[in-house]
Amino acid sequence: MNLNDYRSRPHWSYSSLNQLLNICSLQYLFEKIEKLQRPFTPVSLAFGSAYHRVMEFIAAHRMEGNLPAAKDVRDLFHTAWERQQAEGPPMEESEESPDQLAEQGAGLAEAYLNQIDPGERVVDFNQAFAVPVGTSEKPLIGEIDCITADSTGEITLIDWKTSARRWPKDQADKSLQPTVYLYGAEQNKPGAGCSKFRFDVAVKNKTPVIECNYTTRSPEDFARLERLVETAERIIAHEMFYPSGQSFACGGCAFQVPCKAWHRQAARKTVNLAA
Repeated sequence: MNLNDYRSRPHWSYSSLNQLLNICSLQYLFEKIEKLQRPFTPVSLAFGSAYHRVMEFIAAHRMEGNLPAAKDVRDLFHTAWERQQAEGPPMEESEESPDQLAEQGAGLAEAYLNQIDPGERVVDFNQAFAVPVGTSEKPLIGEIDCITADSTGEITLIDWKTSARRWPKDQADKSLQPTVYLYGAEQNKPGAGCSKFRFDVAVKNKTPVIECNYTTRSPEDFARLERLVETAERIIAHEMFYPSGQSFACGGCAFQVPCKAWHRQAARKTVNLAA
């Protein structure tokens, strides 16, 4: 089964847990429960999707023991970026033009290609999982971007990211995502010894930079994750949704209109985004 199959039934995921617990519970209500449609597509989301498509292309070549040509990588980003602009809701306005973003993305993809370790082998990519989590009746699902093995056979789970700036030193250690994905890997293959996770972050500097941020997780981290899922379910059961107000995500949030009207609406009442 693929990730879309798993998404067709009730579930937990890194993105849903992160949205509810760390970003904004009200945003979670609007998107996951009220299922309001976004009036626009965030540029970062569209850009990341196009970049991800190119990373898949590179990973597929690496599994076959070779690397694609830089020109093919750059051309593919341009094609994927054009597709992102044509599909779905209109894209939000950006300080950079679509052409500038296309060149930026092509440059990031080429920079990633140029820094690949020839001693690292791609085992799989876009590997979906659905596993039980704690006492929850809903499975925990996700999709691991890439799985690699080094010359000793040690396995690393990798997630591809783009970022406007370099990450703080401890960002990978604090992130919930490695906890979720390593938990999923452990539940799928208990005792397999996969405890290493890496964020490959393409930083949008004038000269593109690829940063590899490693982190690990312990059984204690997994126990904490199970408790977080229990807490998330209690939040939903008691309808404890409220605006965060000062979240880093507020500026680009697609649900600003219903958020402003939240205190005047009955619980779970759909609000017209265009009001």
